[in-house]
Amino acid sequence: MKFLIPTIGTRGDLQPYLALALGLQAAGHQPVVATHPAMRRLVEQYGVTFAPIGPDIDIGYETALIRGKSPNWVVGFLRVMKFSFNMLEQAHPDLLALCRQTDVVVVSHTAAGSVEADQLNLPTVSVTLMPQAIPADPQGQSWPQRVLMKIAGAGMGLVMTRPLDQIRKRAGVGPMGPTGITSPKLNLIPLSPRVIAPDPRWEPRHRMTGYWFAPAPGEWLPPAELQDFLQAGDPPVVISLGAMALSGEDAMEAAQITLAAVQQAGVRAVIQGWDEPMRRLALPATVFHAGSIPHDWLLQRSAAIVHHGGFGTTSAGLRAGIPGMAIPHIIDQFIWGAKLAELGVGPQPIGRSKLAVLNLAAALDQMICDEAMRARAAELGAAIRVEDGVCTAIQQIEAVL
Repeated sequence: MKFLIPTIGTRGDLQPYLALALGLQAAGHQPVVATHPAMRRLVEQYGVTFAPIGPDIDIGYETALIRGKSPNWVVGFLRVMKFSFNMLEQAHPDLLALCRQTDVVVVSHTAAGSVEADQLNLPTVSVTLMPQAIPADPQGQSWPQRVLMKIAGAGMGLVMTRPLDQIRKRAGVGPMGPTGITSPKLNLIPLSPRVIAPDPRWEPRHRMTGYWFAPAPGEWLPPAELQDFLQAGDPPVVISLGAMALSGEDAMEAAQITLAAVQQAGVRAVIQGWDEPMRRLALPATVFHAGSIPHDWLLQRSAAIVHHGGFGTTSAGLRAGIPGMAIPHIIDQFIWGAKLAELGVGPQPIGRSKLAVLNLAAALDQMICDEAMRARAAELGAAIRVEDGVCTAIQQIEAVL
């Protein structure tokens, strides 16, 4: 079968779909990954067919600029969502043409492909990265829980449903039905049940599969300087804030805090991001500034990870079996940061506005020295590595379609 897998967003938004595409390809299907033109090289490195959609931009960089110019994270989030929906609508002509050449559309968590699949009446499989957003049968919920769910539903409608329905109207498609962007046949949740248990009140079409991980691209080789650094001492802490560490004065301040905390905690560190600040700062011999490095390779050689709490980086840290802590900036990052602490595999998250040398140094020290935390992280990582989420997903797709 021909599968179109469209998504917009950062590399972290793309990674799970690369893993799914590789699985579909190995099972004899013909997947096409459709995303920003800037992602072509990454997709083609995996030997997966690529199709460009929408403007040729680095959406992570663009949205970081938007957040940096916003007075607070709420305004920043709303502006980012507006920008993302604009990118989604600009991708519509490309997506519609691609949908005419496929059998099944995999509607990503970014909603890409949902309008076009409905417009052409194509079968879909959908993907949800936030199980908390899946509605459950309210029977058995307390009154406060039902009120909270109604508030959450109203917020979701304002942020997601309304803008999407406006795009659908301009495309000549009716408003979304009760299932929203999720498929009425099969909605896949690429998450380990060891991290969040499936809710027994979900409809049967919602299936948790285990995480989807793509290996490092076949032609990728680690930089010699990084290998030398890793061999020169103890395993480092990786500090990787993804698109949250791109540019601006806020990035310089965060980079300075991080460097000081690393030195105060007495740990070695590999820092990703903050490219401009790192060029201007004097780095000690215990710090290596790295570019884009596949996490499956880097994290198995590291002692812990500090990240922004994005879905992809959180799952990669869990799989590696090392402690992790989030410095969340927006929405789901707060959820995943709290989940790490709840599981006992990392310290409590530190919001960006509260980040300081003392609390970050204390968190680094805890992740290195707390043997019970390290043991829990290692045990969970071993359990996740046994799961084959992609294989489970392919089996469920083939059974339903």
